[in-house]
Formats: sequence, structure tokens, C-alpha cells
Amino acid sequence: MEKEMAMERLVLAKIANGDEQAFAILYKFYRNKVYGYALKILQSTPAAQEIVQEVFIKLWLKRVELVEIANFGGFLRVIVRNHTLNALKKIALQQKNYTLLHQNQTEVDTATENSIQYRETKKLLDDAIETLPPQQKLVYSLCHVDGLKQKDVASKLNISPLTVKVHLREAVKAIRIYLDQHHEIKTLGLLLFFLK
Repeated sequence: MEKEMAMERLVLAKIANGDEQAFAILYKFYRNKVYGYALKILQSTPAAQEIVQEVFIKLWLKRVELVEIANFGGFLRVIVRNHTLNALKKIALQQKNYTLLHQNQTEVDTATENSIQYRETKKLLDDAIETLPPQQKLVYSLCHVDGLKQKDVASKLNISPLTVKVHLREAVKAIRIYLDQHHEIKTLGLLLFFLK
């Protein structure tokens, strides 16, 4: 793990200096993870491929800043999630425009509907997190909201990495059960879950 982190830091430093081969290594390592997440949410191969392009173009354009990032995996997850959510909003807007142009039916404000559904789903996830015991809630928040790695959470809380892993596993299990009980918006609940 330490060796992998050292290698990642070295690759990021090379990229910051404009090394295209180092960037190719980073791309090869992370592209399938980015693609898989985007495909799961967007359900569209072209849209997922576009997310991969956008994310890696952004990384290249901001390459100088990469050496300052303490947790690249967490940083990348946030970028991918934001690009995917933006793509979802764009798809919703395109669907709305298509409806307005090609159908003489009652207008459906897809963007508003998605916004309401997003807020409801976010509230449901927040409610699920609130039901967790304090330590599970803290570990889950540090890992999935703040983007810290499990070993960093263990160090921060002065507990063993195994304890962090157990708390995280139990938290995710409890949240999934909570979401299953509210299955009518379970699909969008997965959108907020970045549990890989």
C-alpha cells in the first residue's frame, strides 16, 4: 500500500511536469473505474465514454495542481461524480427539449422532477446515515463524504484499519437495508452511493 502510494505520488509529480507517458499510465490505471461508474449511472456507453474524456482532459489541464492533492483517489471520485451528475442534468434537459419539440402533450418539466427526486433521494440517504451508530456514522462520513482512505481514517481516529473496515462494512449494509425499505427511489439512491 505504501509502495503504491509512493508510485502514485511519483506519477503525479511527473504529470505535473508535463510527462505524457506518466499521464498515459494514470489514464490506463483509472479509465475503467471512471467508465464503470459513469456507465452504471448514465446507462449509456457514449455518455460514459464522454465522461472519461472530460475527466482526463480536466486532469491534464489541471496537472500542475495534482502534486498538491493528498488523496488522489478521493479527488478523482469527486470529479467523476460531479461530471456524471452534470451529464445526468444535461440528459434530463435534452429529454425535456425533445418532449417540447416532438409531442403535443402536457409539458413535463423533467428538470424540476429530477431536482425534486434528487432532493428526496439525498434526504433519504442523509436520513439513512443519521440512523447509524455514532462510530459507524463518523467512519462512513470520513470515507465517503470527505474521501479519506481507510488507513487515513484509522490513523485519524486512532483505531485499527480492521476496525475501520468493519465499521464501514456495517454502515454500508445498514444504509442499503434502509434504502431497500424505501425502494421507490432506490435507483437514484445508488447515484449518491460511490461505494467502490
